[in-house]
Amino acid sequence: MLLSRILITTAFTLLSALPAHAEKVRSAIPRAGLNYASVYVAEAKGFFKDEGLDNETIVIAGPPAIAALISGEVDFSGAGGSGMRAAVKGAPFKAVMFQTERVSWYIIAHPSIAKVADLKGKRLGIGSLGDSQDRLATQFFERGGVAAKDITRVAMATDASARILGIKSGSIHAAVADPGLVVIAEREGLKVLGFLGDMFALPFQGWGVTDKKLSDNPNQVKRWMRAIIRGLMFLRERPDESADISMKRLQLGNITKPMVINGLQRFVRAMPDGVPGLPTAEGIKNVIEYEVRIPMQIDTPIAAEKLLDLSLVAEVKKALEARGASK
Repeated sequence: MLLSRILITTAFTLLSALPAHAEKVRSAIPRAGLNYASVYVAEAKGFFKDEGLDNETIVIAGPPAIAALISGEVDFSGAGGSGMRAAVKGAPFKAVMFQTERVSWYIIAHPSIAKVADLKGKRLGIGSLGDSQDRLATQFFERGGVAAKDITRVAMATDASARILGIKSGSIHAAVADPGLVVIAEREGLKVLGFLGDMFALPFQGWGVTDKKLSDNPNQVKRWMRAIIRGLMFLRERPDESADISMKRLQLGNITKPMVINGLQRFVRAMPDGVPGLPTAEGIKNVIEYEVRIPMQIDTPIAAEKLLDLSLVAEVKKALEARGASK
């Protein structure tokens, strides 16, 4: 009887801490790929419901996602880079957490390319000229002894399949790829030449909200973060079950479960150890440099507080660590 009363009291306390009815929130992701499997895992495993939230995930990329956020059509946006660049221009946006501490991009290449030096005089598929893929791939090649002028960049937007077809047809020789594309490339006989995340810390897949959301409803932001972070850790700890969820919910094409697990493991490689979400000091410096200052050609320093508010994710991380969630 005593145990029953304790359990009932505990359950009542937990339930009373949540809203009487689940709050409807909308989260915008750039694309429904493995990089954002965390959101769908959080939905499928009930992590949002645990926080008193009813989350709807929609796909909106780049600047349109920030416009939707500011207009109130969505509550949370995964277009962190676009949001921070908009914030420089005065948009009421703050990046509040990052899914990874490093970029999750790889370089895939034709099997005849044995090493970086073999790409001298060759063509590389990227998103667009001067974008983050271009800049980071250039640094990767320079570290391998190939100057930027010795590689021709070919803009291919976000069409993943075109990159594989391009390499197989010979129109390009290598390309930047996310984890989902990597496993398809390997199935097609292409090779992985390197992991761009190995170069240095550069927080990736940032999530942001409006300044109004931060001031009016920080509790909701923390609850939403907790669900996403639990989703990320579930990906790392339970890849098999995460693959099942991903295959049901994501636009992955004709790939097998072992391939999905491989892709998730490649994504997790970009995550920090322990509880994710809060970038390191080095990471914060680099994300401002590479995602804002360089692409916008800003010569003067940019204060981190103009673009980011990481106070809430720091609180969430600390609380999760205290209850042993990082283990």
